[in-house]
Amino acid sequence: MSTNKRIAGASLGVMAAGFAVTIPYDQHAAVALLQGGFEAGLVGGLADWFAVTALFRKPLGLPIPHTALLPKNRGRVIEALTNAVENEFLSKESIKSKLGVFRLEDKLFTVLEAKLPEISRLTAGAAAHLLRSLPMDKLVPVIAAQLENKLKNVDSADVLGWVRTALSGQGYEDKALDFLLDRAEGVVMTESFRLDMGKLAVNALGSVQLSGVMQFALNAFVGFNGEDKLGSILQNVVISAVRDMRTNELNPMRMRALGEVRTLIDDLPAQASLRQALEEGRERLLTSGILEEKLSEWLVEIQTAALSWVEKETFAEEWVEPALSKLISGYKNDPAVLEKLRNWLMEQTSRLIEQNHSKIGQLVKENLDKFDNDTLIEMMEDKIGKDLQWIRVNGAVCGFLIGLVLTGIQLLT
Repeated sequence: MSTNKRIAGASLGVMAAGFAVTIPYDQHAAVALLQGGFEAGLVGGLADWFAVTALFRKPLGLPIPHTALLPKNRGRVIEALTNAVENEFLSKESIKSKLGVFRLEDKLFTVLEAKLPEISRLTAGAAAHLLRSLPMDKLVPVIAAQLENKLKNVDSADVLGWVRTALSGQGYEDKALDFLLDRAEGVVMTESFRLDMGKLAVNALGSVQLSGVMQFALNAFVGFNGEDKLGSILQNVVISAVRDMRTNELNPMRMRALGEVRTLIDDLPAQASLRQALEEGRERLLTSGILEEKLSEWLVEIQTAALSWVEKETFAEEWVEPALSKLISGYKNDPAVLEKLRNWLMEQTSRLIEQNHSKIGQLVKENLDKFDNDTLIEMMEDKIGKDLQWIRVNGAVCGFLIGLVLTGIQLLT
């Protein structure tokens, strides 16, 4: 029994005891006055006891009409409670207004920043899973088809024009000429070149026809030097010329060679032979299946390298977390983004409330329906019955005071 119920019972007991004690002495005015007060207090206490008890059960178990009101009206009570919770305490408007003050976007950023390491690890794991799950057998044909369409629409003259643009003004002609001169010097310095030049010189001089003494002198010169010496002489001459072209920017032969290279670069788009070669090469590439085969190899290599990078233990901490932190910071300090995010969150929340608000009442009703009458009454009596017991106390006290007034008036008249 609760304290309030004991107090209510005690107040009723006091009134009953007071009334009983004063009965033998009611011939005295003062006692009669008290008896009137106790009598009225007893009646008020009993009436309020009846009223409070009648809410929850039948008083003394008697089949008195219009008692046990809550059990008899269980459905209406549950419906009223459900309606009050759903449409009064937790109405759509009140929830939305509270959410507007709550500033969901700030709370969202706070949660994201607090959980950033965990989110980074989850993101890294998702990236690794995505890379492993890429359907290469489906990706390769799609990408290859796109590349083929692009290649079909590319004009060979445009390609040569791109090459010309890339090479012009970048000094590539000097680098190309130096490369050729380096290779030429390497060839010229070989023993085979010296021997070949010697044979070429002897054959060339031997075919020269002069008259008289000049022919004799030429033959004597060739015979005296022979292939070995003539080859060495020519080899040194060529080496000297090549080295001078490579090191002397003002060398006339170098300047003429560079001019030819520049002219060749400028005329690239107009070279019909090059354009035809590109067209033929493109056709072979499109019809041979090499493009798709190579693309498949490249994508697998890229996938393997990317997966190896993403699966490193430090990937989330070193790459994902800083990137997400920068992204969150940028959004957090951008008023336009904050406004859009706030509107989106409110829109989604409002939509969620609209779609699920009725479930609040359903949940309350389902939970109340789980209890039988006795349990439900016990719960209600435990929650609100304590305060109702004070009605009994107030009834006894107020009745006592009213009884005193009425009895006093009666005695005075």
